[in-house]
Amino acid sequence: MINTIESLPAPALRDYIKCYGLREVDTEGQQLHLAIHAIEQSLMPFWLSSTPLQHITEAGIRTIDIKKRWLLGLTSSFQGYQVYNGRYRFFNVQFKNNGFYSIFKIPMPYISDQLLIGDDVIGKDLQFLQEQLEESTNMEEMKSAADSYFLKALFKKKQGYNNDRITTTTNMIAQYNYQIDIKTLARQVNMSLRGLERHFYEQVGTTPKQYSKIVRFNKSLLLKTLHPEKKWTDIANQYGYFDQNHLIKDFKVLAGSSPFNFLEKFQPLPEFLQENF
Repeated sequence: MINTIESLPAPALRDYIKCYGLREVDTEGQQLHLAIHAIEQSLMPFWLSSTPLQHITEAGIRTIDIKKRWLLGLTSSFQGYQVYNGRYRFFNVQFKNNGFYSIFKIPMPYISDQLLIGDDVIGKDLQFLQEQLEESTNMEEMKSAADSYFLKALFKKKQGYNNDRITTTTNMIAQYNYQIDIKTLARQVNMSLRGLERHFYEQVGTTPKQYSKIVRFNKSLLLKTLHPEKKWTDIANQYGYFDQNHLIKDFKVLAGSSPFNFLEKFQPLPEFLQENF
């Protein structure tokens, strides 16, 4: 059982944070395996429960200390999976594509493809937000606490002119489903190709080409999850893959296995996938 309440941030934050989410998960005595596949955005969960959580990778099993505040940057490949077993409750902050960079001005390559302790990246005052969330009795109070924290962080930093251009670029990539080349994107936002690639990498954490692959992969996975009757060939055509083999090749890198094997093992949940769009 999964229950989710979502709320938009304050208007001044909506260019940077997509939404806040309060999620409750009860596995009802079963293990729930959630893959950490490629994802084009950054997430910051604040755990409000004490049930243990494990992260399993090829390197072994790691128990996540949920008393800490974690930060997951953009991931460009399969990073293992988490094992839920019991009841969980957490408040999640979902940043837009270059939203985390815009608020904190931390170059995204430093946090991409990593699960980091947020206090080490942002600062110890993140603990104060955690305490406010724990003391809150409803979603409205949590939203207010989060808004106050992120607005304060935003107004501390000077916003750069190129931020809006990179935001526009990421939006165009999502709109055209990879069917637009990088040179065209650069012309559309009035930047040189080299300038676009440099600022994009700094603010998003990967190249425009790789970002496009990740966006297309997540759209394909969500469509198949919502409509399991759809054939992979049709999905490949819809999202501009050359053919089904092209889709499978991307899947193996971004999800760690072929589409069939991935869905057989993890059975992705729409509640989690839809966070990305």
